[in-house]
Amino acid sequence: MRHSRLERARHRPRRVSRGRVSRRAELLERARQLAPKLAARAAADPWARRVEPDVIDELRGADLMTIGQPSANGGQELDWITYLEVNAALAEGCPSTAWHSCVGNAHAWLVGHWPDECQAEIYGDGPDVYVAGVLVDRGDATPVDGGWRLSGFWPFGSGIDHAGWVILGGHFPSPDGDGQVSGMFVLPASDVSALDDWHANGLRATGSSSIVVDEVFVPEHRFVAGEVLASGDTPGMARNTGWIQRSSLMPTLAYALVPPALGAARASLAAFAEEVDGKVISHVDVLQTDWPLTHRQFAEAHALVDQGELLMRRTAELLMETALNGESLELPLRARVRLDCAYAVRRCLEATQSIYLATGGRGVRDSNRIGRLQADLQAINMHAITALDPALEAYGRILMGHPPRTPRL
Repeated sequence: MRHSRLERARHRPRRVSRGRVSRRAELLERARQLAPKLAARAAADPWARRVEPDVIDELRGADLMTIGQPSANGGQELDWITYLEVNAALAEGCPSTAWHSCVGNAHAWLVGHWPDECQAEIYGDGPDVYVAGVLVDRGDATPVDGGWRLSGFWPFGSGIDHAGWVILGGHFPSPDGDGQVSGMFVLPASDVSALDDWHANGLRATGSSSIVVDEVFVPEHRFVAGEVLASGDTPGMARNTGWIQRSSLMPTLAYALVPPALGAARASLAAFAEEVDGKVISHVDVLQTDWPLTHRQFAEAHALVDQGELLMRRTAELLMETALNGESLELPLRARVRLDCAYAVRRCLEATQSIYLATGGRGVRDSNRIGRLQADLQAINMHAITALDPALEAYGRILMGHPPRTPRL
């Protein structure tokens, strides 16, 4: 949706204020202080399947769970660079904890698009509400008086153990009988069930259990159609007038999942430097830190991580610039953002894979941190919204003048 010049002028200046930059530095320092504690917890219990509630409480106490949350809902309504740097710092300690933070922050931003009545229900008792969810259209809704009856099964419900509210994708028959209406429903967590079925190699502690709903009533004010969300002209825009709420929907949700990859890759670089210190390479009889091949491998890994970070920052700056100007991203840029996010997390994975192989036999141990970080990065790269091949295909089709096969741009 494009806005008039007058509307654009209302939302300038284009730069992030000094106050926000100062707040960014403050929150980043808090995240950095938490990271060693998170790393120690992860090392003590590498098979943990969920983040403990006291960790979520620590994130809240440090004001790290409301970065993108609208100020009308008690949030800080900061910017996407702050979001990147803080969550990447958390991921240097524990990627699963950072994933929780990203999901919670992203969904707090997302529900800012719902009608006032829904937002008031969610945040009526205060801003510290964790909103989990699975946004993919997997639910079946039946229209009834005043709303819908929703049923369905949604796997990968990250953070459901800590949720007060849940966003779930679903559909119902179009009123005119022609096709279906797809969108997202918001429910209190007490209306859903979580299965104890999360057993994963990567992002193991995200507790991403499947969510089940059986014939639960959802009132009209807790549903927004997908087309409305994608348009940028949503019911929540009157309540939440800050520029961050005008960030384009799908590009923002794709970007929301990339910071843990950056932090995990940085942590793998640091772990590798410790791993090879004093190590003698078998059958070569030379210190690994003195071996020219190690120098090349380490430099290349750093370069790959830098490439990933640059792509992430380019995305953040694009989202911020267009939102500050009151504009929406056109289709080619939306597809490029999706590809940038996919390539960013792939570069982080490639960096970690290369140095993991260079650790030698000791890398196969369960206790090896680079191996665990590699598994986390593989999981991030396997997420539908950060998968590389679909992103390449979508952008390539657009560049060649063809419509994309996916609506998720």
